[in-house]
Amino acid sequence: MNLNKMAAYFLPAFAMLAITGLTMFQAFGTEKENLSIFTLALIIVFPISFIIQGVSCAIHQYRILPAVGISLIAFIIVFFVIVTGDNMMYGVYYFALFFAGYAITYMLRRAKK
Repeated sequence: MNLNKMAAYFLPAFAMLAITGLTMFQAFGTEKENLSIFTLALIIVFPISFIIQGVSCAIHQYRILPAVGISLIAFIIVFFVIVTGDNMMYGVYYFALFFAGYAITYMLRRAKK
């Protein structure tokens, strides 16, 4: 597996697990600062990583199922095991962004040909 494929499959999973782990162990300072960084990641970093994953899968014509599956497993680990919250709407939002990025890139590539 080349580096591009690994990045396309594991980018959101790595982002979610790394930021959650760092904020959980208070690597950024006080509890309030860590909560602010985690909230920023929920709103900006995680969605952008899902869009990038969708675009990358469409550009390189990678299979969608492994990418979404790996990201779904990381989402379950972060939100249901570590955070222990009922945040299913974030998952729907993130995967909608993944498919939007994939679909837009796919349509642009088809229109170009």
